[in-house]
Amino acid sequence: MDRSLSLPTSPHEAYGVIRQEATWLAGAPGDIARRVALHHGLYRDSKGNRTFPLVALHGALWAAGFFETTGRLGQALKTRYFYNGKERAYRMGLLNGFAEGFKSVNRQVFVDTYTNYFYTKCFGRDPDAPGLLQPELFQALAAMHEASRAGKSLGAEHKRQLFQTSLEFEQEVTVAPGVHEEIGKFDCPILTFLCLRPVVHFPYFPRLTYLVFRDFSDKSERIAKAVESYDLAEPLGWDIVEARMFAYALKPASTVEEPAFHETL
Repeated sequence: MDRSLSLPTSPHEAYGVIRQEATWLAGAPGDIARRVALHHGLYRDSKGNRTFPLVALHGALWAAGFFETTGRLGQALKTRYFYNGKERAYRMGLLNGFAEGFKSVNRQVFVDTYTNYFYTKCFGRDPDAPGLLQPELFQALAAMHEASRAGKSLGAEHKRQLFQTSLEFEQEVTVAPGVHEEIGKFDCPILTFLCLRPVVHFPYFPRLTYLVFRDFSDKSERIAKAVESYDLAEPLGWDIVEARMFAYALKPASTVEEPAFHETL
């Protein structure tokens, strides 16, 4: 696309342009560091009111170190099948396929988050704009943008409600179908067991605090654990949560080209 163009005046046409821009910015499935930087940019652009991207980037960075063949699961498989190179290579191939599928889900979450954010920033006041997004999410994002424009910080309860609304939307529309599709490809009981029962620790968690999953494919459990990660972040302070994003082995990209239409916002 011609990235020098500004947005159309029609909300529905503009939605397509913003989503196309988001897809371009998302890069390839493996470009996690790039998307982390962009998620961070959304948090900053909202003046700290839009916390979903900040928590989401921690999830992406954690997953990059867990599901990769060079991560903890890969090391577990290498140990389990150290005696059989053929079996080890087969299981590692399955894990690599799941990791790639998970990256694709992560990519789609970014595309959704970015598109919804800038669509409501540009057209949250337009009476013709509602209809493309789930009504509760549209209203919550539009109200957040009004607060950010006025230089106001959302109250703790409103900020939490916006996070949960965004979380539930993404889990329903994007994450749940993607996770079920990837899990359905497994025919390895050991790998299925390991992937479905991760033990999660983000750098901003207290030292001995972990989120222990019984079934990662369960949407309700993923939502509950994500809310728990939010509840650990809020009392700590979002500035500290933001700073801890640099504690992972994979670092956010230092610079990402910004979309041209931002100049019109």
